[in-house]
Amino acid sequence: MVQRYVNAANLTDAIQILAKEKGSARIIAGATDLMLEIERGTRKGIETLVDISRAKETNFITLDESGWIHLGPTVTHNQAASSKLIHEYGLPLALACWSVGSPQIRNRGTVAGNLVTASPANDTIPALTVLQAEISLASSRGIRKIKLSDFYTGVRKTVLAEDELVSDIAFPCLIPNQRGVFVKSALRKAQAISVVNAALVLEMENEIISNAIIALGAVAPTIIRASSCEKKLIGQKISYKVIEEASREVEKDIRPISDLRGSDGGRHQFGQQKRFLSGSASGTLCVEAPDRYRSGYGNHGRFKKVSSRAGTQRSDCDGENAPGASSPRRGGSHPTAALIRSGCNHQ
Repeated sequence: MVQRYVNAANLTDAIQILAKEKGSARIIAGATDLMLEIERGTRKGIETLVDISRAKETNFITLDESGWIHLGPTVTHNQAASSKLIHEYGLPLALACWSVGSPQIRNRGTVAGNLVTASPANDTIPALTVLQAEISLASSRGIRKIKLSDFYTGVRKTVLAEDELVSDIAFPCLIPNQRGVFVKSALRKAQAISVVNAALVLEMENEIISNAIIALGAVAPTIIRASSCEKKLIGQKISYKVIEEASREVEKDIRPISDLRGSDGGRHQFGQQKRFLSGSASGTLCVEAPDRYRSGYGNHGRFKKVSSRAGTQRSDCDGENAPGASSPRRGGSHPTAALIRSGCNHQ
């Protein structure tokens, strides 16, 4: 039972409390997941809550000189969804954050918290997986960096130690010949947990897929890579036939279960639907999408260090300007326009 609440002034203070409490303290920033887990009894033995939402130097979205984007531990979903840096260089994450919960949840919940909750249905995990993200885990023993793909050990289980907190989330910017997207299926068009979700990054060379990274959520105990599907796509020129053939390969990779939101059979069927994969794959190639929603476009010359304070950034994610929203510029004669609307405009 929670006995104490501490408002940490900085991460150093928070880390010291974690070390002292020896497993009975938990970090919160938005607490949108943890408070429900405590109420339901799924997180036991928590006596101290350490709030870092007001901690100094935790709310940032920056681009470093090496071409990596960094997110602080208190960056919220709405801040990530409205970040121009993430729109331009990491669109799957912007789309995933925009699909999370309600406006209230997106304003309160953090990307780091979504990762630590470790539900296989969480939307930001597949997005950051295909972006090949790394996270920094800080404790009194120092900082260790780990690939996000190595962070999870099972349903709601991670390698995060009792005295550690997430201090940084980082991923390399998508480059001009890479395209990325995130899509999901849920029981409602808004405020719904994913029944199935997917993120995808394709690397193109002269219209041929030279590399593919696909991550699927809610179809296994943890987020998984669709490696069989990836292999089928590499070396191919994108077409409806290739998409259909690749979608059949998903069956080899997924291990879904039945729960309140869907059956294992339903998830198997949906995972194989070419419409779902089409929405992802064609989303990465839609040349008619507004520039600010196309990852991999823009000025990719020498990287300059850019700092975008998440807390003060203007949101351009409302209405028709939201990531994945239907737009006249997404229409026209482009052969994938209809699939874009059906695959991405799901919020």
